[in-house]
Amino acid sequence: MSMYCYNEACTKDFLDLEKDVTLAKQAGFDLIELRFDCINKYLENHSISELKNLLDDTKIKPSALNALYIYPEFLSQKDIKEKHDFNINLLNLIEELYHIINIDKCIVVAPLLEDDSICKNYNQEEIKANCVRILKYLAQTKPYIKWIFEPVGLSRSLVQDANFACEIINEVKNDNVGLVLDSYNLYLKERSDCYSFEKINAKQIFAIHLMNGKKVSITEKIIDQRYRTFCEDGDAINLSNFLNALQAINYKGMISTEVFNPEYPKIFTQEQIINRAFKELSSTLTNYDRINNYSFF
Repeated sequence: MSMYCYNEACTKDFLDLEKDVTLAKQAGFDLIELRFDCINKYLENHSISELKNLLDDTKIKPSALNALYIYPEFLSQKDIKEKHDFNINLLNLIEELYHIINIDKCIVVAPLLEDDSICKNYNQEEIKANCVRILKYLAQTKPYIKWIFEPVGLSRSLVQDANFACEIINEVKNDNVGLVLDSYNLYLKERSDCYSFEKINAKQIFAIHLMNGKKVSITEKIIDQRYRTFCEDGDAINLSNFLNALQAINYKGMISTEVFNPEYPKIFTQEQIINRAFKELSSTLTNYDRINNYSFF
C-alpha cells in the first residue's frame, strides 16, 4: 500500500478541515496530517466524534498532528504562563484525539524565537538540554503518542539541522521519540541540496515532508516558510538528492507534502491545490522509483 500523505498546511488559509479530508482522499492521498488550527475551527461546530466519523466515512487515515511548538522555557521554572497554558490545552486535545480517533502521532517543532538575534543567547548544550527535557516529559506523560521532533532551517530556529536533532532524540532514549525530515527546512540551513543522513537510523525517522522551494542566498535571513513550493514548482532542490539520502539508509514509510506558500490560495482553489499537491508528489516519487528501482512504500 502506498503512503502518500497530505498536510493541511497546503490549504491552511481556507481553514476548512472537512473539505481538506474529502478532497485529499478524492485526489489519491492515503493519509492526512491534520493541523490544530483547522481542527479547532472544525470543532467550533462539530465534535471529535463527528471528526472520527468523517475520517471513517472518507476512508483516509489520520497521520501526525501538526504541531506542538515548544520553546526553551516550557515546563521549566522560567515558563511563560500564556504559552504554557496554550500548550497544555493542546496536550489535552491530543489526548482526546488519541482516545476517540486513535491519532497517535504529533509533530514537535524545535524552538523558534521571535527574532534570530536572540539565538546567540542560547548555546548548543542549553538548547539540547531544554529540548531533551521537554521531549522526555512528553514521552513519559503520554507514552501512547509518537512524538516527532522537527528541525527547522529558519534563521530564528534553535535546531536547524538533522544531525543536531538526531543528537537530541538519541539523548532522550525513548522509542516513541523520532524525527521528521523536511526537504526544504534542511535546504535552508546550508542553502544547499546536498543531503546526508548517514548518522541517522531509518527507524528513527517517523515522517518525511517532501517539497521544493525558491532558491535563496546564503546571506538572506529567512524567518518564515513562504518560499516553499510544490515538488515540481521550485528551483532550490534537486529532490533526487534528498531521496537518494533516504534510500542510502533504506528509509521506508510515509511521505507528505507540506507547502506554506501564501500565493497559492490567491491563485488556486482548495481543490486545485490539493490535486496539484498529489500530482506533483506522486509524479516525483513514481519517477524516482522508475529510475532508481526503489520504492519508499
